[in-house]
Amino acid sequence: MRYQESSEQSAELLRLALPQIARHGGHYYPSNYAVWYEYLAGGNLPLAEEINRRLEISKTLSQVDVEKLYDRHIEAQKLHQVEKMQIGLGDLLLKLSELASRSGEDATEYTRTLQECEAELSKMDVQGGLGQLVATLLTSTISMRTSADTLRKELDVTRSEVEGLRDQLGSLQNEAVTDPLTGLRNRRGFTRALEELSASDPEALGRCAIMIADIDHFKRVNDSYGHLFGDQVLRTAGQALKSVVKGRDIVARFGGEEFIILLPNTPESGAYTLAEQLRNTFARGRIRRANSDEYIDTVTISVGVAIPMPGESIEQVIERADKALYRAKQEGRNCVRIAA
Repeated sequence: MRYQESSEQSAELLRLALPQIARHGGHYYPSNYAVWYEYLAGGNLPLAEEINRRLEISKTLSQVDVEKLYDRHIEAQKLHQVEKMQIGLGDLLLKLSELASRSGEDATEYTRTLQECEAELSKMDVQGGLGQLVATLLTSTISMRTSADTLRKELDVTRSEVEGLRDQLGSLQNEAVTDPLTGLRNRRGFTRALEELSASDPEALGRCAIMIADIDHFKRVNDSYGHLFGDQVLRTAGQALKSVVKGRDIVARFGGEEFIILLPNTPESGAYTLAEQLRNTFARGRIRRANSDEYIDTVTISVGVAIPMPGESIEQVIERADKALYRAKQEGRNCVRIAA
């Protein structure tokens, strides 16, 4: 984000942001400052609209709410700018690779021509000034052929290096949208998938069910068995999700122990059936501690499901699924709840 406020305006915005932070979330994190700074500055209209809409429903926002606002309206925008630069760099590298390839082919052809000239000149048996001229041409041709051959080899190396850089850029782009722990998409990857789906079919998101799943009592697992085992539980959750979702379904780790699944062209009954299947799959599993024969108590998940209503944005559907998940937690956990 580029800020155009003067130092005096910035100081005033930060002063006004402090009570907002205290009222909503209460944590003085940099992300919280960014959210309320941009809200008060008025330059980020989508952020301001969502905050106002949320405040009409609830007078306060939780820390989780603020973090999601930051991810959606600030971090995602920065990611979009970086991705545009990466795409531009990728195009540039492709052009360099093609140029090096064409130049290498031209250099090869030039070398071949010089070799033919060299062979013809060496056959000439002339005396006097003309003979001296032919000898000079032969020496120059040999020198040019050597230079052309060196250029061709250098261009081959350059082409190889450029193609290697393109491969590395592709790997970095994949890493940026992948959760390293579970191998699933991360929040950025999920947002990218939504954009791609919407680009291919603008009406597709209006026919998608949303499921949000959260591991029950995950903090207790971490406290009892350690964070390394907690990571193992998250990986197991990722594997369970992969085994259930198929085809065009999109699954991502949304943050912490929370996962999100988008189900294209899925009615409420189908989404509920899949959510129950996922819950049962997870509840039946037994997780063994690494390098040990000890199995821990059953780890369960709670799931919230939402189906788009006419005129709703995908963000609103996700918000209702999140509320359904919260209701599942309140009503005993290890259950599925459908958003009203």
